Amino acid sequence: MNKFKWIKLFLIYLLAFVLQTTVGDWLQIFGVGPDFIVIFIVAIAIKYGPATGCFWGFLAGFAQDMYAPVEWLGAHSIAMTVLGFVVGQLEERFLTLNLPAKMAVLAIGFFVCDMIYFLLTGLEKDVVTNLFFSKTIPECAYTVVVGAVVFYLSAGKAGKKKHGV
Repeated sequence: MNKFKWIKLFLIYLLAFVLQTTVGDWLQIFGVGPDFIVIFIVAIAIKYGPATGCFWGFLAGFAQDMYAPVEWLGAHSIAMTVLGFVVGQLEERFLTLNLPAKMAVLAIGFFVCDMIYFLLTGLEKDVVTNLFFSKTIPECAYTVVVGAVVFYLSAGKAGKKKHGV
């Protein structure tokens, strides 16, 4: 991957981070908003593979860990790195995913990421169950809807490039 791709990915990462910290608050419904960082990691991992997914997953997780309580330091980094690797195994060059399949991968990836995070933070079972139903499921649904729009728009742009338009 050339340096211009890395600069482009860094700018997209910054955009996702800014969206998460600003627009994400405005888009909240009953305290639940989309996770632009997870959408970014899933999209990058599908397009560029596990190594790139791991790198950006770690970077995004590390940035989120800076805002997390100290006793949970590293939980986001590990969860996002695993997410980038696992989703990266479906790399688009080897397996072309249509929009519903990408949405399913995003949903499963979101659940896996949250479950890894909950496991690493050592929360009690009843707290995890409560968070799962009150936060994870609604946030996953919202993230999948926003992710579908992002995947649709990026596929349209890629489709135009492939057809020479």
